[in-house]
Amino acid sequence: MIRLRFNSLFPTGTPSGLPRSFTIGILSVAGLLFGGVPTLQPQASTLVFSDTASAQTVAITTEEVRNYARSVLAIEPIRQTAYDEIKRISGSNQVPAIACHRPDSLTSLGRDIRRIAVQYCNQAIGIVEGNALTITRFNTITTNLQSSPELATQIQDELIRLQQGTSTNP
Repeated sequence: MIRLRFNSLFPTGTPSGLPRSFTIGILSVAGLLFGGVPTLQPQASTLVFSDTASAQTVAITTEEVRNYARSVLAIEPIRQTAYDEIKRISGSNQVPAIACHRPDSLTSLGRDIRRIAVQYCNQAIGIVEGNALTITRFNTITTNLQSSPELATQIQDELIRLQQGTSTNP
């Protein structure tokens, strides 16, 4: 189990310009595609992933940082909609643990919830691949993001840049 404190992931705290809930959503997207099951523990401001991952330092290009940020920005509204729908259908604040790469996390779900989860997973995977990343590479970046303050800063800067609509390309 990996516990990430926001201050350790983002050394200066939650990135300015990004609401805390949005940052949590971004990490949730990454966790679901990576295979972790993220949950927020509000009292401790901690995001918990149930599957452990060993981080390896790998070279990540500026283009990959940009594509990763584009992916999580595009996936976040879909994730939030799926989460809200599942919460509404289940009639509870407890949303079942779903990992896109583990079919067994989907089989025990009710039909309507499973349909939403499968649709979300398919859309998320399509978005990642549409942004020139493989799921494996997306997961590698996610793993490195958790252990590299420099990479976390690069990604949060890119997220802010994309949200503000500024461009670094001519």
